Amino acid sequence: MQGRVDSVTKSQSGKSWRVKIGPKFYGANFDSKIDAALGRQIDFDADDGKFGPWVKTWGYINEPAEAPIPVVGVPLIREPVREARVVDRWWAPFVSNCVAHAIAAGTIKDIVQLKAWAVAAKHAIVAAEDDLDL
Repeated sequence: MQGRVDSVTKSQSGKSWRVKIGPKFYGANFDSKIDAALGRQIDFDADDGKFGPWVKTWGYINEPAEAPIPVVGVPLIREPVREARVVDRWWAPFVSNCVAHAIAAGTIKDIVQLKAWAVAAKHAIVAAEDDLDL
């Protein structure tokens, strides 16, 4: 189906979107990001669910992808083209947990501290794993 997204509001329960496409209302999950389509034409699939008509998938109709808006005053830096490689970031959950707990405890208050904690946590877990490799 196709139509224009005329309105996107939270449902009465606050657990989903109420989306008006043309003359009809549909439900949609928050993670569908359909709120970004407000005022635009979309092609969508919907079915009758437990709570009425529900948008399952959607996409823009014949609209080019929007280019990112450059931030004024920040020079754009082109990264050298690298070969695609698979990187195992097995340490990422550990680093995330360490940083999250430091934030919750009020220890990390700005981005500089966040970076320092993340780098330190990564180095600590990598060093601990290296000590285990005999």
